Amino acid sequence: MAKRKLGQHFLFDKNILRKFVNEMGLTKKDNVLEIGAGRGTLTDILATTCKKIFAVEIDKWLVGFLKNKYEGFKNVEIIDIDILRLEIEDLPVHIAIGNIPYYITTPIIFKLIEAKNIEKFGLLMQKEVAERIVSKPGSKSYGILSISAQLYTVPEIKFLVKKQCFSPPPKIDSAFVVFEKKKVDKKLVERTQELVNIAFSMRRKTLYNNLKRAYGDFADIIFQETMLDTKIRAEQVDIDTYLKMGNILIEKL
Repeated sequence: MAKRKLGQHFLFDKNILRKFVNEMGLTKKDNVLEIGAGRGTLTDILATTCKKIFAVEIDKWLVGFLKNKYEGFKNVEIIDIDILRLEIEDLPVHIAIGNIPYYITTPIIFKLIEAKNIEKFGLLMQKEVAERIVSKPGSKSYGILSISAQLYTVPEIKFLVKKQCFSPPPKIDSAFVVFEKKKVDKKLVERTQELVNIAFSMRRKTLYNNLKRAYGDFADIIFQETMLDTKIRAEQVDIDTYLKMGNILIEKL
């Protein structure tokens, strides 16, 4: 039985789970971190597709079930831990995949972004969150999450999964999103992230007013060099322009 407090919604349709694997392009060369192994339905497919699976599960009953199920498998290791406490860089993996608890979607995304050994990851998440992650400037869903994810990765919604496919069914449909990590200038991205957080701190105000409140007269220099209209709002500015602003902060502030 699924445990509501752990955000469990099991997906048993193997055709859908095979699409996870296909969209990720997994092969026998890949060592994979699976997040939320559940009853092992996806693990079964990964075990016959990939070189080594490190399957993380926090539910104690399911951990026992999985360890018994995969006792004879040399390429499946069950890890009994909260994914947010796992030292991912200690594992010989470069790809992560999973049907994750919706209530910790954002922390999981940024934990995987921070893990230097992870090059690519695919996650099943709420459709609305997925749409926010991939949204573009000018849309209602474009905001800090969109920019933060796109500063570090190239995210793409691969397909949708109807809520009726789960047991128990969640309240909304889901989307499988693949994130390809970018090679980034850490200092530039961190400074840009700082600026973006300020830019969206008061969404009803213009970008200029928000930056002026934080940076004083230096906001005028930012706007002069980017040639932005002082009436523009944060949700209208693209990521390349935010990166340019971040670079101005590094060079001149």
